[in-house]
Amino acid sequence: MRKRARRASILAAATAIAATGVFMAAPNASAGTSEIANPGFESGNASWNEKVTPFAGHPINNSSAWPAHSGTGKAELGGQGLTGMSRISQQVTVPAYRVPVLSFWVRSDVVHAGSGGFGFRQLIVEATAEDGTPHELHDRMNKAGTDGSYEKVTVTLPDGFYSSLPQKVNISFMVIEDAANRMPFLIDDVSMEYRFKAIDRPVVIPGGIFRPIGG
Repeated sequence: MRKRARRASILAAATAIAATGVFMAAPNASAGTSEIANPGFESGNASWNEKVTPFAGHPINNSSAWPAHSGTGKAELGGQGLTGMSRISQQVTVPAYRVPVLSFWVRSDVVHAGSGGFGFRQLIVEATAEDGTPHELHDRMNKAGTDGSYEKVTVTLPDGFYSSLPQKVNISFMVIEDAANRMPFLIDDVSMEYRFKAIDRPVVIPGGIFRPIGG
C-alpha cells in the first residue's frame, strides 16, 4: 500500500510540473561568483577602463558632491556641461553553459537647465562579444529620473552569450550629452551572475512521459 501511495504521489507531482511547463529551475547563480573586479569602485578605477572625450577627467571617483550607493566610490558619467561622451568598461569571461545576468545600481536625477529646458543625456549599457558585435542591454534618456535615489537594474544578456565555450565579454556604460546637461548618471555596485539555463525536457516516470504545455 505504501508503494502505491508513493507512486501516486510522484505521478501527481509530475502531472503538476507538466502543467506548469517547468522542468529545470534556474538557480540564482552558478557556483562561480561575480567576475566583475572592483564592482563598487572602492579601489578607484582599478580594473576599469575610462574614456572621456573631448573633455578630460576621471568618471570613477569618490567625490562627496554625489553620493555612492554604498561605500564612497562610484562612476559619475556625464554632467560636464560640455557636448561629449564618457564611458567606463571592463572585460569579463562568461563561463561555458551559463546565462550571464548583469546587475547595477543607477541614479539619474532630473533637473532643468538654466535656460528652462532639459539638457540632453543618454545612458547606454552594452555587452560586446568577442567578435566585436555590440549588444545594447539598457538605454535611458535624460527624462528618466530616479528622484534622488539609486535604482537597481538587472538584465539578462542575449542568447548569443550562452555558449559551450567560455567567452570574453566587454561590459560598458556610456553617457552621451550636450552642453546644456549638468546632471550625471551615477553607476555603482556592478555585478554579474552566471545562471544555469532552464531546459525544456520531458520528465520520464514509470507509466508515462509528461511534456510542457505546447512542447
